[in-house]
Amino acid sequence: MERGLQKANHYNQLAEWAQRVEACRKSGQKVSEWCSEQGIAVSTYYSWQRKVYQTVTAEPEVCFTEISGRPAGRGMVASIENGALRIEIHAGADAETVRAIIQALKEC
Repeated sequence: MERGLQKANHYNQLAEWAQRVEACRKSGQKVSEWCSEQGIAVSTYYSWQRKVYQTVTAEPEVCFTEISGRPAGRGMVASIENGALRIEIHAGADAETVRAIIQALKEC
């Protein structure tokens, strides 16, 4: 659970940094002027920019989790696709299996 919270906090921080970098770029000001008005050190701004850029250009993290549950029934009730990731939940899947899938997604 702690790992999931740390990841969530990290991504929230990255999102905040990305918003600030975007605000600076859209302001039309020089970075030094914008940072001065915001009370932010220029080195801090460039650190945010570097971390955001590295995250955007990084290879996606691959996460594999084995989940066992009651065998699924015949019909599929949900299919989630995102790029190469595909998750199917079939009729008859028990609630614990669905919870395990959601938890695994949160940790990826």
